[in-house]
Amino acid sequence: MILEMPNVGELLSALDAVAPPHLALPDDPIGLQVGRKGDPVDACLAALDPSPSALRRAVEIGAQAIVSHHALIYHPIRTLAGDAPQVHAIRLALQNRIAVLIAHTNWDAAAGGVNDTLATKLGLEEIRPFGNDVPQRRYKLVTFLPPESRDAVLDALAGVGCGEIGLYRRCAFYSAGTGTYEPQEGASPLIGEVGQRETAAEERVEALVPGHAMQAAIRALKQTHPYDEPAYDLYPIEAMAASLPRMGDLPEPMSFAAFSSYAAERLATSVRSFGKSGAMIGSVGVVGGAGGSYWLRAKVAGCDALVTGEVKHHEAVEAAESGFCVIEAGHFATEQPSVYTLAERLESLMPGVRFETFAPPQGESGSPI
Repeated sequence: MILEMPNVGELLSALDAVAPPHLALPDDPIGLQVGRKGDPVDACLAALDPSPSALRRAVEIGAQAIVSHHALIYHPIRTLAGDAPQVHAIRLALQNRIAVLIAHTNWDAAAGGVNDTLATKLGLEEIRPFGNDVPQRRYKLVTFLPPESRDAVLDALAGVGCGEIGLYRRCAFYSAGTGTYEPQEGASPLIGEVGQRETAAEERVEALVPGHAMQAAIRALKQTHPYDEPAYDLYPIEAMAASLPRMGDLPEPMSFAAFSSYAAERLATSVRSFGKSGAMIGSVGVVGGAGGSYWLRAKVAGCDALVTGEVKHHEAVEAAESGFCVIEAGHFATEQPSVYTLAERLESLMPGVRFETFAPPQGESGSPI
C-alpha cells in the first residue's frame, strides 16, 4: 500500500490550527508566501526568520518547506535583481522549490504561542492575556427550522466553531413558533404542496458566530437544514478583541535588580533594565519582539514590570519616569523559544512530516553574541 505524502496545503491547515489567522493584526502578511499547496512535503524547517541562512539549512536537510515567524515579504517587491538578503532568500526558495509559510502576530496571540512561551520561560504563574489588540467581529445567526432538525444543525454549527461562550461550546437559544409560506413552481417543500399556502410548527434557533467562521457557518447551515431554501439572518454584534501580550505572577516577589538578573539567566541573554532597582516585582507582562509600546497597557493591567524584546528611547524614559519597570531582552531571545514550541505543535498534527528547528550562529540573523 502506497501512502500519499503530505502536502503544503495540509501543512498550512495545521499552521492555521496552531496559529489561527483571525488572531493576526490587520494587514499582517501571514500564510503561504512562496510555493504551491499541492506540492509534497516530508520535511520542514521551523525558524524565526526566513533568512538566507535558514533557507540554506532547509536545502541541507532536504526540507520542502520552511515555517517562519517573521515574513519573507512584508511589502510589495518591485524587483528580484541584486543581492539583497531578502532577494537572495526568495531566489533560494524558488530555485529549491521550498514553500515559505508565515505565522506572525497570529502566533504572538495564539494559545501556547510566542508570548505564552516567553511567560513560561520566565517561570510566571497564572499566565493570562491583557489588552485588546486584535478586533474580533462576531455575529448572531438566527434561523427557523422544524424541531426535529435542531440538533443536527446545532452540531454542524458547533463543528465550525459557532456557539462558543467562554468554556462552553454548542451554546444556543431556541423558541417555538409558527412559520408560514407558499411554495412556488420548482420548489421542493418539506411540508406542503406547490401553490398551496402552508403553516408549520418551527423553532427559532440563535447562535453566536465568530467573524472568521461566518462563511463556514453558512455552509454548515445549508448542508444540514432540511428546507431547500432555509431562511436565516446574520446580525453583527459588539466587537470582541483578542490580545497579543500576556501577564503572570512570579512565585515570589523580588527586587527589580534581582528580577533583571533572573530574566537574563532564564532567557540566556544580556538585558537592559529601565526603572528603580529597588522596586518590588510581583506581576510581570511579556511581549515578544518590539513591544516597548505596551508598557502603559501593562501598567494599567496591574503589572509591575514588562519584559520585551525592543524598547525605544522615549518608551524607556516614559516608563521609568512613571515608576514602571521595563526589561529589554532582545528580539531574538524573546521570540526564538517559541520556534521550538511551534515545531512541536506542528509535528503533533503532522506525524508524516519531519520537523527541524533553526537557530542562527551567534551574531548572525539577529541572534545575540
